[in-house]
Amino acid sequence: MATQSHKILIGVTGRMDSAVAAYLLKKQGMEVHAVAVLFHAQADSSAADDAFNLDPKVVQYGLSDLNQIKKVYDSMEIPFYAVNAQEQYYALVHDKVVAHRLMGRTFNAKVAATQLLFDVLLDKAKVLGAKFISTGHYAKLQMNQKSGENSLFSSPDLGSDQSFLLAGLSQEQLGLLQLPLSDMRKAETEKIAKIMGIATEASKKHLNVFERPTLGKEIEPFLPKDMITEGEVYQHQDEQLIAEHKGLHHFFLGQGAETGLDIKRTGMERDLVVVEIEARSGRVEVEDPRKLFYTHVSLSGCRFGGGSNSIFPLDVYVQFQENGDRVAGKLFFKNNQSCVIEFATKQLGMIGRGTVAVVYAKASGVSRVLATGHTQYCFHMIKGHGRRFAPSSPDADEEIEQSLRNQMGF
Repeated sequence: MATQSHKILIGVTGRMDSAVAAYLLKKQGMEVHAVAVLFHAQADSSAADDAFNLDPKVVQYGLSDLNQIKKVYDSMEIPFYAVNAQEQYYALVHDKVVAHRLMGRTFNAKVAATQLLFDVLLDKAKVLGAKFISTGHYAKLQMNQKSGENSLFSSPDLGSDQSFLLAGLSQEQLGLLQLPLSDMRKAETEKIAKIMGIATEASKKHLNVFERPTLGKEIEPFLPKDMITEGEVYQHQDEQLIAEHKGLHHFFLGQGAETGLDIKRTGMERDLVVVEIEARSGRVEVEDPRKLFYTHVSLSGCRFGGGSNSIFPLDVYVQFQENGDRVAGKLFFKNNQSCVIEFATKQLGMIGRGTVAVVYAKASGVSRVLATGHTQYCFHMIKGHGRRFAPSSPDADEEIEQSLRNQMGF
């Protein structure tokens, strides 16, 4: 735990949560230094040329007015700095959004931007000689006194919990991190902000920019024309042609009507989701989500923590969206930072490749983060046929199983 007179660097946005966090750290006797990390160029409100031309409600960690943010911390007599991280943002977030769209994979830009924020804070803390880093995120930390390992836990206020965003932080970052709002509820933060009497912006619920329905059109200016692959959209099971399309960058696996898929069979009013993308041919396959299901997901690029024992399977709860539900399952450790999760019940729909997954120890309440990774495949098992990576309907699987039984003389 941070002690009096230690220098601490806090990432700030000008909004209520980080301002209250900085205020609490100073009240504890810490030498607080505030840092605003710029991911986008500062421009007046009339400027139309911003990254992706995104709506301010969606831009991750968008700082609306740097001068106003400085006034907030000047009023608290906290030294303030601004760090330009636009180049890193475009390489690690912006360009990856474009690349993943071209590959038809899912990408959580908000998680990536959060990781970049902490990378910048850690670098600047070393330069300024700060012993700790901090933010206004809602989550809890705990260090094992025997092993020295740091564990991340969800906030007691699940409505404001942000452990999903922090799950990918390294042990080094967790070891230096202080979260003043860890045991607080949003209502308590609002009360303190009111007592402070400082004009700050309200908290914002940022969306994952990758799921913007108009993102395909917005990234076109960043694509070389020879990388725009046009093609056709087919029904997955009967392979019937539905429509032609103007580029694979308009699609990603698991995409539905609410995330920009605007294709329906002629004369049929029903939702469809993207289940297959062939990058070379430009072929896109869609299916009725009511026919899709999975019982397993495989995760790659996993980071395990929180005292996870890799010898035995673990009973876990998996979350695929920042504010999503946790789903019960069993985690099986594999090689090369990978694992497979078998769900307790059949899950409808599908999980797109590249989707961030965070694994918790409990279904609700304050829960330890056991692992995080990226979805490689969602699938279900067919007896005698192994995994089916492209989800299909139960009827189709029964036909395959019956065919196999016939071939074997059963």
